[in-house]
Amino acid sequence: MILNSWMDTDSMSDECENGVNEFLKFAVEGVGGIMDAYASAVRTVNLSGPTLFGPVINTAAKMAAESLASYNSTKYFVLLIITDGVVTDLQETINALVKASDLPLSILIVGVGSADFTSMEVLDADNGRRLESSTGRIATRDIVQFVPMREVQ
Repeated sequence: MILNSWMDTDSMSDECENGVNEFLKFAVEGVGGIMDAYASAVRTVNLSGPTLFGPVINTAAKMAAESLASYNSTKYFVLLIITDGVVTDLQETINALVKASDLPLSILIVGVGSADFTSMEVLDADNGRRLESSTGRIATRDIVQFVPMREVQ
């Protein structure tokens, strides 16, 4: 689980790196682990922009690839991203998703707040059209489920 918590464009590189490093602190098992990590993070994380998913997805993909490469691994990874903003690194995110599409990884993105998340629907290939990277590679499968929280309530 990771909460999108990068602060401002002036310190984007450092904050992005810190956000990815924080990802490792929130690696959990099971629903109980997700709930505990969320309760811990919600007290300390300040949701703000820019909204960069690419580095986080690449980190999760690296973990899944390393697990897959280990002998007799049966682990499956689920990355939960909670965001209050629309992704600002869309092409990098699409590239990361396509690259990760053959790994034991699924990604649940939950949009919270009043942002217009319409453009995020492209990440969730529910329409049957698979994502295509900037190099022309087509995703092996749809690994993203995007849910605007206001539609759930």
